[in-house]
Amino acid sequence: MKALLAVNVLFWLCASYAYADHNEEVERFIIAGQTATYDCPKSDITPALDRYLANQDLAKEQKDRLSLIKSHSLICVGQYHHAQDILDTLLNDDSINKDSALYAGAVYQAGFILDVQENPKRCEYYAEAQDLARDRYSDIYLSAQLGLITVCNQDTTDISVKLGKLYALLERFVEIDDVAAIAHIHNNIGLLYGSIGQNELAAEQYLKSYYMGLEVYTTSNQLATLISAVSANMASGDFVAAKQNIEIFRQANVEVNTPLTNAWLHYAESRYYFRLEEYENLRNSLLKLHFYLPKVSSTIIHRNAKLYAIALCIHDDDAPCVNAFLTQQEQMSESEHKRFLAKRDYLWVMSQAYFYTKNIEKAEKTFRLYAKLSTQQILDQQRSGRVLGVANLHGQITSLENELLEQESQKYRSIVMLTLGFILLLAGVYFFVVKRYIRRVSTDPLTGLLNERAVIALIRRLPQAHSSRTNALALIEISHIRRITAKYGHIAAERALQSASVSLRKVTREEDIIGRLGNDQFVVCLRNIDESLALESFERVQNALDDSHFMTKAGQQENIESQLSVYLSVEGLSDIDDVLADMRGSFPNEEA
Repeated sequence: MKALLAVNVLFWLCASYAYADHNEEVERFIIAGQTATYDCPKSDITPALDRYLANQDLAKEQKDRLSLIKSHSLICVGQYHHAQDILDTLLNDDSINKDSALYAGAVYQAGFILDVQENPKRCEYYAEAQDLARDRYSDIYLSAQLGLITVCNQDTTDISVKLGKLYALLERFVEIDDVAAIAHIHNNIGLLYGSIGQNELAAEQYLKSYYMGLEVYTTSNQLATLISAVSANMASGDFVAAKQNIEIFRQANVEVNTPLTNAWLHYAESRYYFRLEEYENLRNSLLKLHFYLPKVSSTIIHRNAKLYAIALCIHDDDAPCVNAFLTQQEQMSESEHKRFLAKRDYLWVMSQAYFYTKNIEKAEKTFRLYAKLSTQQILDQQRSGRVLGVANLHGQITSLENELLEQESQKYRSIVMLTLGFILLLAGVYFFVVKRYIRRVSTDPLTGLLNERAVIALIRRLPQAHSSRTNALALIEISHIRRITAKYGHIAAERALQSASVSLRKVTREEDIIGRLGNDQFVVCLRNIDESLALESFERVQNALDDSHFMTKAGQQENIESQLSVYLSVEGLSDIDDVLADMRGSFPNEEA
């Protein structure tokens, strides 16, 4: 009997040591797996995470913390419904300490899921998470605070006040050099700019967030802001930049390669081809997107994928498909339909579908809604643009916010209006006088392009290109300009140069640098661009010039002859004079 008791005691001691060792192992895993709310857990922890969660002997406190890491991981790959089930269990568990980081984190994550779904209740969760985390859990506090600033109280809070708060936060985290938080704030500034239609500014902020985030973020979180930049590019109509950023995303996604990032990639491509009405490319992108859709619970991606598919049905003359779509839309509840009516793509596809089915009355009604929404967005963008000049004065944002909050009487409002009027007057003087003078001394009077001195100075100041991109230069010579002058006179030669400059403007972007060098040469510089896109752009330039012509004094139409030399550099172009000299050397001398 004593021997049996000794064996039992020995077994209990061994089991206790094993359990203690296991608990310590789990604790190390939890500490290693935890990340800030604005980052994502590493994807390679999933097998171990699931194995620990399946262990029935695990301490409850550890299991709860593992569950929060699991929900965070699911959110990062777009599995919002599964994550919400885990969070509901945690939030409804009365045994969890409401003052703990675990509970505050669960509240924030629940708010984030509602935010993705554009549910107004997100603000209640963000406010609760902020109160729970105040002075205790800095990452949760910052994320909740940013959520409240960016997406809450949009109708009651002036945009300059919101920007003031974001830039004040940005300055604080710049001082302590917290790169992850800085990237997170830039993303929220982008969201705020996007919400008021300032999509070019939004794209700029998203790209800042992306490139800074490469230093600190992991997995899908690296690419979240880049896909936002693509959306902002398309919303602003900058499809060249959108295509560039899609290609950058594709290359970066080779390493990340999650169902969510793959869905983002093919969704961005589908939206790009939908907007450009390139239906065969849209068909291919949608096929790839539909492979990943079941693995992603984003209502926005699912909704728009269906819209783009209907646009394809209209193009394919698939009447049953279009009729089924219209029947489904007309069966929606009033609240659902009202929510969809705020989406431009939805209204566009609906008007096209009604027109296709020859329901002209509904087609006209829907198109009027589309036009009204488009016009309203333009007006909102113009109104918001008037405050951005003030809001971007970062050092004065906080005082501006206080001014707006304290203005209770007409006297103070009048002072502000007079001040803004004076600023606008000074801005008008600058733009209409100083800018006009600078433009005049920098412009070639014949073609309207930058003159040689101005274009060389601008190219010389170009910074180094970002990784995997290049600064691309093309020198173009109108190779028979002296023969034109000799045969038709100098007026015909001037018409040839003007025709060439018009062609260059048509096939280049607003941000590209174009100028005239000497008598018969032009230069085109594409900044910070993917090499393959640069070569495609220069091919379009050459084709456009080949198709150009001018009229002689006798009314004859003559084609323009040109030759083009290309130079690519990942560095800046401070040595532009030497580069141009080498490029000119590649041109054969014009025959007399």
